[in-house]
Amino acid sequence: MKDHTILVVDDNRTNLQIIRDVLEPHYTLQLAISGEMALKFIARKKPDLILLDLMMPGMNGKECFQEIRRDPDNSRIPVIFLTASQDEDVEVECLNLGASDFITKPIVPEILERRIAKTLELEDLQKNLQGKIIEKTQEIEVLALQAIRAIVQTIEAKDELTQGHSVRVAGYSRAIAAELGFNEKMIGQVYQTALLHDVGKIGIPDSILKKKGRLTPEEYDQIKQHTTIGANILASISTIAYLEDGARYHHERYDGNGYPQRLKGDDIPIIGRIIAVADVYDALVSRRHYKEVMDDASARHELLFGAGTQFDPYLVRIFIKLLDSGAIEKIKHETELRP
Repeated sequence: MKDHTILVVDDNRTNLQIIRDVLEPHYTLQLAISGEMALKFIARKKPDLILLDLMMPGMNGKECFQEIRRDPDNSRIPVIFLTASQDEDVEVECLNLGASDFITKPIVPEILERRIAKTLELEDLQKNLQGKIIEKTQEIEVLALQAIRAIVQTIEAKDELTQGHSVRVAGYSRAIAAELGFNEKMIGQVYQTALLHDVGKIGIPDSILKKKGRLTPEEYDQIKQHTTIGANILASISTIAYLEDGARYHHERYDGNGYPQRLKGDDIPIIGRIIAVADVYDALVSRRHYKEVMDDASARHELLFGAGTQFDPYLVRIFIKLLDSGAIEKIKHETELRP
């Protein structure tokens, strides 16, 4: 079985035939007679390696190489230039562009075979190493997320009035993301982020978190720090795109009067705007030390009243749609059934 696909680009059909005779027993080949044709091949299927003639009419090898690299998805495809030039400066220029190697014509079959084999061997080793690094990083970050979730549960366990809050907010946020058309991976990231949005409260004294009645201005300033504390805790986890932004920005307001950075409108990352709606709704319909439970009709009115000032108005409309359809009540009920 041929494990690698090589795209060969050369305007000289004789050269293509020579390369084909040498490589076809070992590799799957794509043959292109111009840079433009090569780009079309790459758009349909990415090869494992590209042999690229430097001097071609129309789009030359350097121009083709630059077009290939313009797409970030092609940045790791190894490219070996082919040329009849013996000028060392040309070789240096090609290598400086980012080519993996440089083969001069006329083509010597043994050199061609060995250079390609070595380049693919190195690329496979790099891919395997990168895969192992990613795997280990993910394992470490899964453990980190599990630890952080345990912290969230510990925080909520301190106060029976907030138990289940983060799970409900995560459920509501996931439903909003689905309505926005996020893909499955992004929806999962939104859920994880919302689950951990309040992790920074670990740095806030219980005397403030559980205080009955109004907070003093000094206490309110202190509790606002939970957004920054949470963002700093989550900043080192890179595999879930939204984590840091979700913790940092879920108390920003659409009119620019929120915290910690007083961002306004669409300058607030979408994850912050999503969690803001879900978070406030859950706070409204839950009992707190400083307030009683609000019914859904009143909470619905509060969200609509805050559309365009406290909240992204489009996200409020989405949430109201979910609320009116019964989807929010279903999420709330499923959360209550969890042990």
